[in-house]
Amino acid sequence: MEPIDAYQDTAVRAKRLLSLHDGLINTRQRSIRVDWKSSFNQLMHWRQSAAIQRVDSRDAVIVLRDGSGLQPDDFTKESLDDLLRSSLTFGVSALDRYVHERIIKGFVTAYRAGDLNKQQKEFNIPASLAMQIVEKSRKANKNGDKIRPANEIRKAVQEILHKRPFQSWREVEYGFCLIGVTGLAGKLQGIFGVGDFSPIKKHLNKIAERRNHIVHEGDLARHQRGGAVKAQQIERKFIEESLTFIDEFVDALEQT
Repeated sequence: MEPIDAYQDTAVRAKRLLSLHDGLINTRQRSIRVDWKSSFNQLMHWRQSAAIQRVDSRDAVIVLRDGSGLQPDDFTKESLDDLLRSSLTFGVSALDRYVHERIIKGFVTAYRAGDLNKQQKEFNIPASLAMQIVEKSRKANKNGDKIRPANEIRKAVQEILHKRPFQSWREVEYGFCLIGVTGLAGKLQGIFGVGDFSPIKKHLNKIAERRNHIVHEGDLARHQRGGAVKAQQIERKFIEESLTFIDEFVDALEQT
């Protein structure tokens, strides 16, 4: 699996959630007509007294059976805002996974190249993991088996780095330093063709910050003691623009 494959798989899922949000919002303002309800129950061979409910969205007509765990209120904009939040979360996860895959794929080669940068020199693995690699190599040699130390190191690095996020600008920049890519801002500035790269950094950080607020705080508005529990407003436009930005950002990273 190439890093871009991992990104695209998760990015598609993020966009699917956005489409699901768009296609499920209820636009119906009135109750079902009695004659329509009767005809539909007859068509479905349901009892005429069944208290069905109808949701009309942009892309579908949804009929909720009598006793359904779903209600029309589950298809309001406010209820479906959580699909927007989920979409953003998946979009940032796609970037995170992409950077992880780039690091794991290029880590050993970058270290073999020599002339290590500051971040590479300071990166270390726990002594316990190092001892596990040594012991595994010792047992393999004793049994006449062949193992590749570089693969064992890669696995150890993978275990460490998958506990670390790569979502904000600082985190992404650090990750690329580990594979010997320094001056990332300057490289991306040229790829984007902009004179000032700081707005791109700020945009990425804003997306990562909102993702963290969703994941770690339920996207609830911060309030003073005694205030009501209320979710932050979230706009579809922000989600769509964020997913597009992440696409463009990863495409630029692919060129470094």
